[in-house]
Amino acid sequence: MMNKYTIYWRMPEKTVVEGDDFADAMNNAGYGQGAVSAIDFYASGENDDYEWNATTREWDLKIPLTL
Repeated sequence: MMNKYTIYWRMPEKTVVEGDDFADAMNNAGYGQGAVSAIDFYASGENDDYEWNATTREWDLKIPLTL
């Protein structure tokens, strides 16, 4: 079974890729060496914990509201 990784790009976009490890997943998705510089960070699994902040132009961790 392949692992999934969510790539958070340095722009308001994210992509889920699959592979044995992150490098394999990038290769399977067709991304070359040059794509690495466009990645802000990545997370394991299908991750939706971050949202794009258009003001700061960064990914912010979503903080769930607690009652």
